[in-house]
Amino acid sequence: MKIGQLKHVFIFVILFLCGKGFAQTSKFIETSDKIENLLRYKQKSPAQLRELLTELERYKFGYEADYFLLKSKVDQVLMPIDIKFARSDVYNKKYKDAIQKTKQIKLNYTYDRNIQKLEDYLDHKLYGFHKRNLLKKKPTWFSLEPSISMYSSEQNVKLITDVRNMNPIYGLGLYVKLKNTEKSNFNGKSLFRYSQLGLKMDYRDPNYTYLKDTSFTSNSPYFNTQLSFIYRKTLGFDAGLMSFSKSPGDFSSLFAITGSFYVPMRFMSIGISARVLTDFTSTNPMVQLGTTLKFNIGLYKSFSARDREEIRSQVMKYKEGK
Repeated sequence: MKIGQLKHVFIFVILFLCGKGFAQTSKFIETSDKIENLLRYKQKSPAQLRELLTELERYKFGYEADYFLLKSKVDQVLMPIDIKFARSDVYNKKYKDAIQKTKQIKLNYTYDRNIQKLEDYLDHKLYGFHKRNLLKKKPTWFSLEPSISMYSSEQNVKLITDVRNMNPIYGLGLYVKLKNTEKSNFNGKSLFRYSQLGLKMDYRDPNYTYLKDTSFTSNSPYFNTQLSFIYRKTLGFDAGLMSFSKSPGDFSSLFAITGSFYVPMRFMSIGISARVLTDFTSTNPMVQLGTTLKFNIGLYKSFSARDREEIRSQVMKYKEGK
């Protein structure tokens, strides 16, 4: 090849490289301007900014300092938005989506205190989520049981012909649960079989009387303090002392023994009862018949240090997809 031809080839290569470099410079500046323009707006599109930043990265050769400076500005805008989206998933209990978003945020941005707060918030919610699931499988060991009953007035056992003169009875019982064993599991929540032993207090309200007979005058109020036992939530046996107040300062007492049959229905029970009143000296004890609606409010589920450790392990496994 002659010297003249070599000179033309050399000039062509130089012009080509210069043109390519000029085009790259032009593209970098053009894309940078687009990003800067978007950053001026109050409402910024994360998708647009990411797309332009990816495009800008292709033209960063020779402009690395300018690229990283602009990238840091974009990151300051995108990171709070990404954190907000991840927190929204946590709030809406989309924990798996929140975990993936949090992992990606930690990869996309340098360490930031707000990212750590996001992960702490996620861990706190995951801990609560797994704790609730664990507690669903644990029994309560005490129960508070308010009740309302309708009981007939006291009648001689030999003279009972029908049920009349019904008064409302307001009751409250506190029980400990015995032999608390799992019976079945429904939708991740365990149902338990148990018996109960506790104390129960009843009060008769004489201001309301239903199914009155013609000879009825009024019943006196009473307090009935009882030791109560319920077998498998169905068969009840109560024994206590019933104190009558016929007038201020005038009290009398009888021993009360009550047998009941309950039909449990989730958090409440409906039952029928028969009660014998006696002083153990009379040969003609008195009897009351009644029906009861009571509510079963479970109290106290055990939660140990071993349970806490297990929940932390479950959270780690859940975040790793195991």
